[in-house]
Amino acid sequence: MQFKWRGSIELSSIKELQEKIEVLRTKMYKTYENNPNDPQLLAISQSLDKLLNELERSMRNEKKPK
Repeated sequence: MQFKWRGSIELSSIKELQEKIEVLRTKMYKTYENNPNDPQLLAISQSLDKLLNELERSMRNEKKPK
């Protein structure tokens, strides 16, 4: 997902990403606690990595001068 806008729209998107990351992180921890060998762990982890990378890009773009 690419963000072309600056200001509150982008900050809102960053907050949404952070919330999605926390939900997915919790899901990953619970899955691991239930079964450390669960094959879904890899897929969850990969999805989490994608969201974290997207958050990093969004935050980097937000810090660039307008």
